[in-house]
Amino acid sequence: MPDSFCIILMMSKTKKKKLRVIYIVSACLLLLIIYLAGLLRYSSRFLPNTTINNVNVSKLDVEEANSLLSKLSPEITIIEKDINSNEISETLELNKLSGDISYDVSELLRKQNNILWFITRFTDKEYICSKINGTYDSNNLDSFIGGLYCLDEKNIVMPENNSLYIDGDTVKVKQSSDGLYISKDKVMESIRNNLDGMLKGESESTVDLRDYYEKAVDDENIESKIADLQKVLDKTIYVNIDAYDEDTIRDNDLSKLLKIDNNEMVIDEDGLGSYIYELSNEYDSYTEYIDKNSLKKSLENVLLSKENETVDVNWIIEEINKRVEVYISEQMLYYYENDSLVLSSPIVSGNGNITDATPTGHYMVQRKVEDTSLMGRDYLEHVDYWIGFDETGRIYGLHDAQWRDEFGGDIWLSDPSRGCVNMPLDKVRQLYSYVDYDTEVVIYN
Repeated sequence: MPDSFCIILMMSKTKKKKLRVIYIVSACLLLLIIYLAGLLRYSSRFLPNTTINNVNVSKLDVEEANSLLSKLSPEITIIEKDINSNEISETLELNKLSGDISYDVSELLRKQNNILWFITRFTDKEYICSKINGTYDSNNLDSFIGGLYCLDEKNIVMPENNSLYIDGDTVKVKQSSDGLYISKDKVMESIRNNLDGMLKGESESTVDLRDYYEKAVDDENIESKIADLQKVLDKTIYVNIDAYDEDTIRDNDLSKLLKIDNNEMVIDEDGLGSYIYELSNEYDSYTEYIDKNSLKKSLENVLLSKENETVDVNWIIEEINKRVEVYISEQMLYYYENDSLVLSSPIVSGNGNITDATPTGHYMVQRKVEDTSLMGRDYLEHVDYWIGFDETGRIYGLHDAQWRDEFGGDIWLSDPSRGCVNMPLDKVRQLYSYVDYDTEVVIYN
């Protein structure tokens, strides 16, 4: 082969190598330029295949993405629970608090990986935006919070700590229950803090209230208290009535005179009063009476004892000066013996603006009847005890009213009697045993 041809061939190969290098360098420069251009572009725009809150924001800048998301209402999901501890949720639409609240996606833009922008065509990016811009009306927020499920009175069940109660002659424990109660202050604090955090980009759009419900607090010493209180119920009290008669209080009878309050044994004043009444009703005569006040004090001194006790009954041998006083303005009745208060009771009197007024003034007991009926133009009511005090003893009287659930207070202003004095059954039963014919009855306004 001629030397000149070899030289030409060698020059041609060298030229091709140079061109190949130029092409490669040019391609790399072009790719670098494209990469840098993309890096620059996506430093202020979202990468392709990017969604925020399920809205496609690909290639949009912050302003454009915020504008697109403004068509959505920013929301806070509030998680609560029902009485069975099932999860329930309510949604607070923030645009109902203020017209200028909108999403702010600037933080998400700063978090995206621009360096690898070129591979986002093959991957999806899904973001959730909870940061918002704007202000809100506190009054509107308070109004929404006030209407939440957990603050609706019909859904509130207060927690109950374990507690003791008397069942027959045994002290038992009622197990605790957490109920369904959360304070309004905690709800407001949680939602406000979350909303303020969303304005700073520091909190998510969910408020979970389930950990804020109040829980019952169990008494760790409940078992020892049961044993201690049971000793009070297991004793016997011997009541020496006179030289020939004795009454014993034990078991179920004793439990009628006691009750448990705040896991402590206390005296049931109503039960004690009923016991003394029944004892007096059985043994009192016209001129000899059990000293009720003395017996009450003696029993109060021993009822909470853990040991067997003996109580002596004191007798009053004299004719007792008896007086019933009724105060319409107070809706109360008081019974005195020798100026000592023996019995007090709430009442319901008549109201002259609605029915017949209860007559005021001085009267005497004229009639005492058990198991009778009261009859009027439009009513027929059975009563167990009637104590008539008008001249005939048949028109106005003191009597039970078992159709009523409550006595006293302002009941007489809207639901008065027809002129008589209505009393609870247990109170009028005691009064019936105390008063005699010609016992004074004084009725004041």
